[in-house]
Amino acid sequence: MMEAVATQAIGNAATPTIKYGLGYLKRKYGYVSNLKENLVKLEKEKKYLCAKEVDVTNSLKKDEETMEKTAECTTWLNDVKEMKAKLEELRNKDQNTCRCFCGLCPFHSLLKLGKTVVKYTEEVIALYNRLPINIMVKREKAPPIRVIMKHPEKIDDVPSLNDHVEKLLKWLKDDNFKRIGIWGLPGVGKTTIMENLNNRVGETQQFDIVLFVDVSEAKSVREEIQERLVERLQLEAPRIRQKINLKDIGIHDNHEHGKVVFATRYRDVCRSSTDEEIKITRLSENDGQNLFKKIVGDIVDQPEIKPIVKSILRECGGMPQVIMIIAKMLRNVDNPALWRNVLLHLRVTSMDPMIEMEEVYNAFKIVYDRLTNNCKPCLRYLTVFPPDYEVHEDYMTECWKAEQFLAHAQTLGEARDLGQGILNELEDKSLLEKGRKARHFKMPVFLRHMAVKIRDQEEKDSKFLVGEGGDILEGEKLLEKWQSAQRVSLIRQKFTLPQRPACSNTLTLLLQKNPNLTEIPESFFESMCNLRILDLCDTRIMSMPTSISNLINLRLLYLNNCGHIVELPPELKQLKSLEILDLRNTGILSLPIEIGQLTGLKCLRVSFKKNCSCSNGINGQPLLMIPSKVIASLSSLEELSIDVDFKNKIWNQIVDTVAGEVAELKKLASLCFYFPELTCFETFIEAARNRNYMEQEDYGLRFRIVVGNHNIDNFLGFDFFEYKIERHLRFAAGGVIPNAFSNVLKQGYVLELIGHHSAKNLSVLGAANLGGLTACTIEECDEMESIIGGESGDIVTGALQELHLINLPKLVSICEDSKNSRNFNKITTLTLKGCPGLKKLFPQALVQMLCNLKDLQVEDCSEIEEIIEGGSIVEIRALPRLKNVVLCRLPRLFSICEGVSFEWPSLETMKIQTCPDLKHLPFSVENAIHLRVIECTEN
Repeated sequence: MMEAVATQAIGNAATPTIKYGLGYLKRKYGYVSNLKENLVKLEKEKKYLCAKEVDVTNSLKKDEETMEKTAECTTWLNDVKEMKAKLEELRNKDQNTCRCFCGLCPFHSLLKLGKTVVKYTEEVIALYNRLPINIMVKREKAPPIRVIMKHPEKIDDVPSLNDHVEKLLKWLKDDNFKRIGIWGLPGVGKTTIMENLNNRVGETQQFDIVLFVDVSEAKSVREEIQERLVERLQLEAPRIRQKINLKDIGIHDNHEHGKVVFATRYRDVCRSSTDEEIKITRLSENDGQNLFKKIVGDIVDQPEIKPIVKSILRECGGMPQVIMIIAKMLRNVDNPALWRNVLLHLRVTSMDPMIEMEEVYNAFKIVYDRLTNNCKPCLRYLTVFPPDYEVHEDYMTECWKAEQFLAHAQTLGEARDLGQGILNELEDKSLLEKGRKARHFKMPVFLRHMAVKIRDQEEKDSKFLVGEGGDILEGEKLLEKWQSAQRVSLIRQKFTLPQRPACSNTLTLLLQKNPNLTEIPESFFESMCNLRILDLCDTRIMSMPTSISNLINLRLLYLNNCGHIVELPPELKQLKSLEILDLRNTGILSLPIEIGQLTGLKCLRVSFKKNCSCSNGINGQPLLMIPSKVIASLSSLEELSIDVDFKNKIWNQIVDTVAGEVAELKKLASLCFYFPELTCFETFIEAARNRNYMEQEDYGLRFRIVVGNHNIDNFLGFDFFEYKIERHLRFAAGGVIPNAFSNVLKQGYVLELIGHHSAKNLSVLGAANLGGLTACTIEECDEMESIIGGESGDIVTGALQELHLINLPKLVSICEDSKNSRNFNKITTLTLKGCPGLKKLFPQALVQMLCNLKDLQVEDCSEIEEIIEGGSIVEIRALPRLKNVVLCRLPRLFSICEGVSFEWPSLETMKIQTCPDLKHLPFSVENAIHLRVIECTEN
């Protein structure tokens, strides 16, 4: 009974326990039995989560420059990353768990695995549903790094480059310079300068941020500069497509801090956008040698190599990049033959180019490709001249026109204007540089090599024969090269002319500057019917052969400075296409009458020797320098220059007749002429009145006219101004100024007043006649007391840029009345020599007006005591553009600016010679930041 009760009790107690255990075991069994199905579900949810992660990541990458992740998004991505790691660990466990049910251990492992799968599935679903609404926020701008240092070539021992860096550093400290441009050819050192400047500016800590933007050629230079600056400065500004608009990036006249320095190959990029610019030219010879030796080492001093080094450096043309390339090639090379081989590659463009030089050539080709179509053939033509040869700008233009490169030019004047534009473009691109003589240009040696290479590629049908290096060319060797050449240049060469060269293709023949050339074979020109240009100047030829009649297409003939030629053959009359004939400084005493038959002649230049008297004649007859009607017959003449020495008395007898014929030339646009007397000048002006020679302001007659004889040996010494033939008048007749002269002066740009013995100031010339003058020389006018006197206040010379005052014994002031000082506000050059009556150069009113003065020269003024009058109250930055000062032989000068506090913001050079009383200079490195040379003699 008790046993039954006990059993019942156990049964009652056990029943719910058994029911609960069965459900629990069922669930456990479900984890195991549904494991495969649950794993598939988990994998599916994982794929959804991973896909969502990819979408979020891609969105973040798309806008990562301007946006960044929210903190919530970062947390979500981290959770996803952790979940993916858990799932990977779970997958490994699944693969390592035994599915066999023999025993309890496998069941227990599967049970645990199954529970984890269900748990992770729920977490994956929850994580997917927890994706944040805002995954990104706008990125906060981080300030740019203050300066990123560069690693440039050191230039401490290369003054040609280091001086530019020093100048730029000074300009960056000057509040007046906010926008600075440097420009020059590829390889000239611009990048080296800019990188050194970047580091130097960074070291000074003058600026909070120093940005170095390297611009490629991929897009418009102007556009990319602005875009890159805006991007680097993180500014929101419109992108200006036409030009650099510095105002949009905060660089404008009124801003206080930011400054920009541009480096470019092209001057026009920064010309209109900068306060100051520097042209980076080639290295000096000494700097080039030092840079080369620095890289190569002492091997350059070896006896067998030293002469080759000089030739190599000449071919490198002072280009730093080229010098460094060649120097690195020859470093540790001690075989002279290998050095000569490099020199040969540099000289001979037809050889396979050196790989190392391709980068330089490609950079040059980019500059060339940017030239206008008018410029390209003109540049290629310049390779007809030997290396370092200086060419006058007018000569270049005349050759270009003869070669039909200036197709739009109908007249010589138009051709010269077009030529000026081309020269300006070539100079702005640094492909040409100014020569030592005024108005001369040359192409640097290395750039000429590049131009020759381009020429040979683009003009494969045009052969050039250009003698270089003084080689002797004669016989078959010369003929072989000549026959196929269209353009032959034997300038300064030693050669023997062939008797009858078969060269019908020759268009240009340049034989000038050859003193050994004394004779031209009689049949020499028989096969040159297509010749357009013939230059024989500066040779010793004694005559021209009769075969010259075959040159029916000749347009230019230069015989100037052929002092041994005394006559021209009658066959000259056959040159109906001749446009320019230059007979200056020959032995010719009289123009042949046949010249009157050159109906196509547009320009005649002739001069006659001094001391030519009536005893020089033929058969006892007086010699006619210019036969009657010769000038009148030249109906196409546009330019005429007749240079006659003042001692030639025959000219006085025929000048009225010649001047009358000149006045009848309907197409004349340029005249260079000497009128020994006022009367013949007045007669000419009267005769020319119907043609309005002097009244047309834009395209009227350009002239260089001398009136009167002042016994000046250089008859037309106009190179003093380095001006072209642009309305230049020299009056040396003294006496009363006639109306005819005043009418011409009214149209003049340049005036020389010489030996006028009654004028006290310029009022004698008439107030209304001086407004257009840009340059003026007053010399040996004994009564001249001032340039503008107090009674001549209505005189206006506001265009005047150059003023030269020479040997004026009574000059006491430049301007008597302070109110007339405004007439000098455009003066850039002022010269005073031999003015012993002058004591104070600049009074207060005048010094304040000289805001454009750049060059000041004062010599041999024995009484001058002060340059700027002591006690003057002037602005601290007066004379803001003054660059060069020369003070010589001023025995009483004691002060430049006594008691006046000045800044000298532009002063660069100061020369002081024989000024014993001048003890103090008013400038230092603090107030003359650009001063680099002070040249003094010991007192």
